[in-house]
Parts: sequence; structure tokens; C-alpha cells
Amino acid sequence: MIVAAALTPGQLAFAAVTVFFAGLVRGFTGFALSALIMATLVILIPPVELIPICLLLELASSLLLLRGGLGDADRKMALRLQTGALIGVPLGLWLTTSLPPDLSRRIALLLILGLAAAQLLRLRLPVSPAALPTVATGIFSGFVTGLASIGGMVIALYTLALNIPPRRIRGTLILIIFLGGTLGLVWQSLFGMLTATALTRATLLFLPTMAGVALGRRLFTPRWERYHRPFSLSLLIALALASLVRSLA
Repeated sequence: MIVAAALTPGQLAFAAVTVFFAGLVRGFTGFALSALIMATLVILIPPVELIPICLLLELASSLLLLRGGLGDADRKMALRLQTGALIGVPLGLWLTTSLPPDLSRRIALLLILGLAAAQLLRLRLPVSPAALPTVATGIFSGFVTGLASIGGMVIALYTLALNIPPRRIRGTLILIIFLGGTLGLVWQSLFGMLTATALTRATLLFLPTMAGVALGRRLFTPRWERYHRPFSLSLLIALALASLVRSLA
């Protein structure tokens, strides 16, 4: 047992492989790092303990990706979405810190399944790029981020409904996750979620995550761009289903 991380060597090795693969998808698509981590590591660590780990790894990933993705971002949309998230995040954090771990875990997995399936099926929603619906989407995204650290999938679904090109989606998500992660540090500190154990786990998982992100970033080329969404969403659905079945067993 690695005492500071409250994990066995085998569990840590499994976590390292998981975050490497999640980082690869994050570098390639601009989102889904937290969702993949939640869908996989939730069988070892309760969501309330995974959320700060996801936040720290998302921030580190965003710093690596900002240079290449910032120029593609829709900054006005990102600021509106993040304004809404300021309201939604504390509501989601309050709920996830109030629920039993097993119930929180299942809610997180069901959210991942629903959002991923909607995106994979290219569900067209009656959305608008106007200020009010964009802020409302940000509120819901923030709530889901606080509950399960998968708010990026809400934003991806929203941008998909607006028929935004993949490169612009990726850049906007990179910027939003960076802004949201920075503010999330404040909220999670207030809720007492940034514990010494969470910091230790994030530190141990930092290098494999960054290795995955760097590789995924190199793979984001015009040749492979059309495959990035169906690949990551199909994988996400499979992982979430497997974790949900195991949690109900």
C-alpha cells in the first residue's frame, strides 16, 4: 500500500494506464479526460475523491494544450459558458458532497452514458448561440462538473448542436476547461475537497497524463480529425457501461 495515496501498487499502475489513455483522448479531442477517468477509476475511488484529481490533471493538460488550441477557440462563447458555470459548479459540488458514494458513482456514470450517447447519435437540440441560452448551458455544464467532473461533455453536445467545426470545438473546450479549472480550485478548496491524498494522487499521475496528452496532440491532424469524436465517444460509452455494471453487481 502506498500510504500517502491510499492505493496499492497495482491500483496505482492501473490508474497510471488509465490517465495515460485518457490524456491521449484529451489531447486528440480537447475534452473527455475527466469523463474517461471517472468512468474507469470510479471502481477504485469514489467520485467525490476523483473530482479534485480530475481538476488538477485537467488544469495541467490545458496548460500543455493552450498554445496550440487557443487560436481556434470562440472566446465570446467560452466566457458566456464560464459565466453560467460560476452558478452551476457550487450547486453540483454541494450535491456530490451530500450524497452516499455509491449513489454519486452511479449518477456520474449515467450522466456520462447519456451525454456520450447523445453526441454519438448526433442529437440535434433546439439551441441558439445567443447570450441567454449559452449562459444557461454553462449553468448546466457547471452543475455536471461539480457532480461528476464531466461538464466538458455538456459543452461538446452544445457545440455539436450548433454545427461547430471540430477544430473550433476543440479550441473552445480547451479554453473553457482551463478557465473552469482555475475557478474550480477555489470552489473545491471551500468544500474541503483538495486534500493531501488528492494532491498526492494527482502528482503521481501527472507524468503519465502529460505523456498521453502530448501524444494525442500530435495525432490531431487533418487526416485523423474526422475520427476523433466517434472514437472517443464510443470508448467512453463502453467504459461507462462496464463500470456501471460492475457497480451494480
